[in-house]
Amino acid sequence: MKIKNIIILAVVIFSLSQCNKKEASPFYSNESITTDNVLAAMYFHIIFCEAENAWAFIDDMDYVANKTYTDPASTSTVFKKMTYDDDTEIITIEYQAWVTNNYDLTGTITVRIVKNSYRVEGKVANVYLRGFSINEQNMVGESSLKYREEKNNDNDIYTYTLLNGSAIHEQGTSMPVLISGSVVNGRYERIEGGETLSLDDDVWAYFSTMTGMVREVPSLKYTNTVLDTVQYSMNCKIARQGVSQIKIQGRSNIFYECLCSEIYYFSSTDVFNK
Repeated sequence: MKIKNIIILAVVIFSLSQCNKKEASPFYSNESITTDNVLAAMYFHIIFCEAENAWAFIDDMDYVANKTYTDPASTSTVFKKMTYDDDTEIITIEYQAWVTNNYDLTGTITVRIVKNSYRVEGKVANVYLRGFSINEQNMVGESSLKYREEKNNDNDIYTYTLLNGSAIHEQGTSMPVLISGSVVNGRYERIEGGETLSLDDDVWAYFSTMTGMVREVPSLKYTNTVLDTVQYSMNCKIARQGVSQIKIQGRSNIFYECLCSEIYYFSSTDVFNK
């Protein structure tokens, strides 16, 4: 069993940020596949957190129509702004070079809700991206969060859906897809931080199976399944714990564990496309 330690997040970001040279190559290592999957999961998680927090914030502000709330840390060139439109029941979140947990957010997230629906069983927030990027990597796609109540559990719980067609692109306009992903019936549970509106104290336990394709290469269609619940917190650049498995036809299964700024992956051999 080969064990590989990907030491720091900078290596992970580098892997996702590479230009499209590897599409033409028949070789794509398990290390690259793992790091691409880890960052994709983190990017989509950030969108989940921003949308869920916006839903909570606008509810706490009693759904005042057309009032723009600007984060106190904003400047004229670096900002996060939030507005609720009562006619359409849409929350608009605008970002300009806004840094959250060392990730640079620019563009717009819109969250379609039903008024007075936050923390109501069965209610859904639908999330859309417009000209949105993380670390200058363009993102497209739609997702939804459906609130759930469980017996003898007071934590916030959501059923999470990431629609097919959601993807992360290379840096720049109209650039190729780095990795696509979709999730059906994922599960988020907030195990810490539910008493405040702050994102900083939230810890989310996450379980899902994500499917998609790496770099638009048909032989790199993957299934990424959480085996031991992943936990995300704002003081970790990637997940603070959790074990997942990546399956790609014709390759050995890849198992990986995230520990805040390190990724350990395990496979019977570090195979390459042939």
